[in-house]
Amino acid sequence: MDRDRLCAHLKQQFDTFPRQERAAASFILDNPHEVAVMSMRDLARLANVPPSTMTRLAKRVGMAGYDELREVFIDSLRGHNSAYGSRAHDLVELKQRVGAHRVIEDMANNAIEQIQLMCSQDNLESISRAVALLAGARQVYCLGMRSSFGVAFQFSHVASYFAKNVRLVEGAGESGVMSIINQTSPKDVALVCSLPRYSRRLITLTNYLHQQGVRVIAITDSVTSPTARLAAATIIVKNQTPSFYDTIVPAMLVSEILVALMSASSSQNTEASVTHTEEQLLSLGEWWDLG
Repeated sequence: MDRDRLCAHLKQQFDTFPRQERAAASFILDNPHEVAVMSMRDLARLANVPPSTMTRLAKRVGMAGYDELREVFIDSLRGHNSAYGSRAHDLVELKQRVGAHRVIEDMANNAIEQIQLMCSQDNLESISRAVALLAGARQVYCLGMRSSFGVAFQFSHVASYFAKNVRLVEGAGESGVMSIINQTSPKDVALVCSLPRYSRRLITLTNYLHQQGVRVIAITDSVTSPTARLAAATIIVKNQTPSFYDTIVPAMLVSEILVALMSASSSQNTEASVTHTEEQLLSLGEWWDLG
């Protein structure tokens, strides 16, 4: 059974399910990505049902258990995000067929279109909410894994010129986990960049922060992504590209917009803070072309 048939079956039989199984089915239908990437216990907690309900629901639709149901969604996700290897083959063929200049134009036009889509009314409102959260936060945690790490790093790096409460959560030597355990507060905010293929570790850390009452700002590709479900503000960006690897250009731009508006909204003297940081870096001889 594929995902579409399974979801159609859940919808057809929905009214016949017991109350808790209806809640579980509703959550699965609304959050298909999370079924693929989260454990049964985590999914049941978010759906507000006991884990055993997930197993009973799976058996009710003819499966051996929850693992078989989850595998249907994992297979669908794999099909949706085709292997990089096959995409690399397609890229080579495209370059041979149309030439390098056309590939350059296609990638540039693709990025322009995605940036334009990023400026939807919903996103503009979400960005405004995110800036208000950032401006009022006791502590801001920045999270991103693999290619998305650059998005989190850029925000943290630029913010460090004027803000002393921004922390980049890194993974080296488990410093990422140790930097947030027992240190978070409901007054804190987490800026999380999570794009397909979703990092399991990032989702785990985001879940932990959410459970601690930290408000999450998600830069992600869909309102049904695992981090969007936990977010107080969700900013949608697209990441498809003619290349074999997904782009972070729109997500990077969002991080720069957020840090720019955060600096403009700061209650501190941003100009004085930035100037002081520049002077410190100059005294260290940090820049080759200055000083």
